[in-house]
Amino acid sequence: MLLLCLQLKQFALGVGLVLCFSIGLAITMAAGVIAALSVRCVSRNWSGFGVLAQRAPYFSSGVIICVGLYVGWRGIAALVAVAS
Repeated sequence: MLLLCLQLKQFALGVGLVLCFSIGLAITMAAGVIAALSVRCVSRNWSGFGVLAQRAPYFSSGVIICVGLYVGWRGIAALVAVAS
């Protein structure tokens, strides 16, 4: 991105984009470290956390399926409304 901005003679834009990307990456990495440490702490203090963690992907997939069905239903409804 920086090279593209340099080619377009937009040096400040390129530096700004790289800076914002770096800040976002640092925040994401910090959130990952905090999540890993909190999982370790919770698993030590709550014995049922392992069972919950094993079942979490099923819940997540159910939510994604419901969102997909809703979006599909809304899309079909919009197509029917446009066609009539």
